[in-house]
Amino acid sequence: MIDLGYKITQARLKNFGILGEFSNNRFSNINLIIGENGTGKTFLLKALYSAVRSVEEYRRGDDIKTISEVLSEKLRWTFQVEKLGDMVFKIGERCSEL
Repeated sequence: MIDLGYKITQARLKNFGILGEFSNNRFSNINLIIGENGTGKTFLLKALYSAVRSVEEYRRGDDIKTISEVLSEKLRWTFQVEKLGDMVFKIGERCSEL
């Protein structure tokens, strides 16, 4: 078992990719994410992964980037988009491809 000292305690995503809104402040050591195909389970896991990896990279202190810059770069690479704006939708707007 590897304990890096990082644990997600809460998360909130709004109008981000396929997820209209996600909020959870009750994560535990083991969490079960269930849902129909195409509802955003993998998308959510990638977003959480990006957040954790960004914190790890930022805390190393090898760079002078802000945590927002590190997270932005990590999200772009994880989701393979040209710019983060491609993943954020205005209220009522949805991408039929997702």
